[in-house]
Amino acid sequence: MFKRNEDSPKVIAHPPIIFAAGFLIGLLLNNVANLSFGLGDAIKLGWIFIVGGVGIAGWAAWVMSAAGTGIPTNVPTTELVVKGPFLRTRNPIYIGLTLAYLGLASLMDAPLALLMMPVILMVMHAGVVLREEAYLEQKFGEAYTDYCAKTKRYF
Repeated sequence: MFKRNEDSPKVIAHPPIIFAAGFLIGLLLNNVANLSFGLGDAIKLGWIFIVGGVGIAGWAAWVMSAAGTGIPTNVPTTELVVKGPFLRTRNPIYIGLTLAYLGLASLMDAPLALLMMPVILMVMHAGVVLREEAYLEQKFGEAYTDYCAKTKRYF
């Protein structure tokens, strides 16, 4: 299921799986508790988050693909990508996934799915982001540390 190349970050799971698992747990809990945001049509604003999140993540994936480097966390990173959305944040795909998650939780009127977000973000930070950073620093050395000095991890 999660075949890892030796030359890849030792993340605990693919990020989309982490987000999906957290969302499904939150949605299940929400269905059991039968909770609602109580916002009526305002939850349709979730589409803005979904479109924005998918747009950011898609743009970042496109820039990585154009650079010829691997996108999944179990394949080698062959290029340090510092263009496009990577000029502003070192983790645009994860920011995009977070925005899309928030939008989906809104559209599905699932406050408990929304409450899973801090857990997901903690797992992502410790189990994915910090491990990717260690891998990239080991692989690209000073070029990566210089990039980190100029570009924020998240915002």
